[in-house]
Amino acid sequence: MPPSAETTEVLRFLRRFADLMSTGSNSQNLLRAAALVETLTDLLGQTQERLQAARLQCDTEVEARKALAARIDELEHEVLALKSRLADQHARTDEIVAEMERRQSEFLHRAEQAEADLAANRQAPPAIPEGSLAVSLSTLQLAKAQFEQLAAAFEKSGNIISQVMCEASASTLGRVIDDCGAADGADHHAQNAA
Repeated sequence: MPPSAETTEVLRFLRRFADLMSTGSNSQNLLRAAALVETLTDLLGQTQERLQAARLQCDTEVEARKALAARIDELEHEVLALKSRLADQHARTDEIVAEMERRQSEFLHRAEQAEADLAANRQAPPAIPEGSLAVSLSTLQLAKAQFEQLAAAFEKSGNIISQVMCEASASTLGRVIDDCGAADGADHHAQNAA
């Protein structure tokens, strides 16, 4: 930063006056005073430049801080929205699990009833007594498929107990179906031999 007109004038005066005195300590003191004024002027210029740079940096940091605060607000709103969606998803998952458990209970009851009916049919004479219910093989196959689907759904939701119960029921129905198929095959062979 160049010295001001007033400072330049003072420096010129001090040097001219030192030249007029040309000898003695007063001349040296005037020249030292001129050098000191010049040094101080340079220091003042450097300080003002640094101050200006610091102000610019401060302004930049203030703007960056404002932008960061705005981004933080946006992120906080996004987090709140995501938490709300997550809570909704949990509630929906709980509803689905409750419904699956209700269906599982219903299917287990039906499977137990089918097993009991099948056991009774095996021990009873071939004619179905009045008041009894015959369960078709396709109904048993459908119930087995439903248990397998429920087991897969429980596996995805992490409900291990319900998954194992459904797999066990599907396995039991599979054995019942296989037993019915073996019995039907034996009857078919007996009819063909006759």
